[in-house]
Amino acid sequence: MITSTNNKIVLFDLDGTLTDSYPAITSSFLYAVNGLSNRQFSDEELSSIIGPPLKDSFMRLLGVNAFDAWELVKKYREFYTSGGMYNCRIYDGVEDLLKALVENGITLVVATSKPEIMAKSILNHFSLDKYFTNIIGDDADCPRGSKSDIINYCLASINVTKNDSLYMVGDRKYDILGAKEFGITTIGVTYGYGSKKELIDSGADYIVNSANEIKELLLNEGI
Repeated sequence: MITSTNNKIVLFDLDGTLTDSYPAITSSFLYAVNGLSNRQFSDEELSSIIGPPLKDSFMRLLGVNAFDAWELVKKYREFYTSGGMYNCRIYDGVEDLLKALVENGITLVVATSKPEIMAKSILNHFSLDKYFTNIIGDDADCPRGSKSDIINYCLASINVTKNDSLYMVGDRKYDILGAKEFGITTIGVTYGYGSKKELIDSGADYIVNSANEIKELLLNEGI
């Protein structure tokens, strides 16, 4: 367990914030829908899968009901867990960012809609798990639902006091809107899968373009 000497706690999204997981997620999605639909999906549609709960994406893009969407999620995970999930990369500067924050006594936590067991496996694979006090994701046996539900569970898992300053770093509106429900200061990143407009429209408090800019912002005593 990492011991914090700073009153800042930073929640990080995973896909599109720490990892560029486009190849892993889209190939798993296409595997799941193979034989079900002959339509071609645009890059924009495929990118839109990254961030929201998978069930919602299947319902939105294919027009299926909730039951069929969950069946597609199961098929998706067959491919993903067989090795597809490691077909991603860590964004430039991310490890330097995490190391610098931890060295400055800042508590780091992952809050992702990805199943928790997968998130932990990916971060362990890339040797990034050591920087986080906790890694919180969805639970296959007891789904936590929306990003705000994930964040709520995340906050309950750590010791938050009235003196702590909370931040959420993410690339999609779900991260920003979910964090705002709890009064958390939000940092939107433009290098992920959401557009700058999406981040502005959702009310991100800060918008940055790189991991280095996140570091500079969070190590600034003014925020």
